[in-house]
Amino acid sequence: MQLIEVSLAAVLFTAATGGSLQLWAASGSQQQQLASISELQERIELDRLQLQARWRQGIAPGQSCPAVLEQLEPVAARIPPPPQVLRALHPAGDGGGVKVVWSAPGKPTLQRQRLFTPAGLGLC
Repeated sequence: MQLIEVSLAAVLFTAATGGSLQLWAASGSQQQQLASISELQERIELDRLQLQARWRQGIAPGQSCPAVLEQLEPVAARIPPPPQVLRALHPAGDGGGVKVVWSAPGKPTLQRQRLFTPAGLGLC
């Protein structure tokens, strides 16, 4: 083999190895990001379930819907959101419920919204 052939083979091998390592690192990074997002989604879902359960336990059924609606936000304020999750409660546009918005700091694409009404929770 001549020196030029050996040099060319070394350059090709180095380029192929470098490209393979970059793909492997990018794949590992993407898997880590997906696992992080999945964990945050699970925390949001757990918070949603806890809110619903606390509302059903903490508010006496059979009251008028406006009376139950006034109690939703104070009961929710007593439950801290999971770590790395932000929860915001807003009155619904029509005044018949509460809109809960969950988000994660640093991940603007991860956001979940849910409208809760006293009738939907079975409290009035």
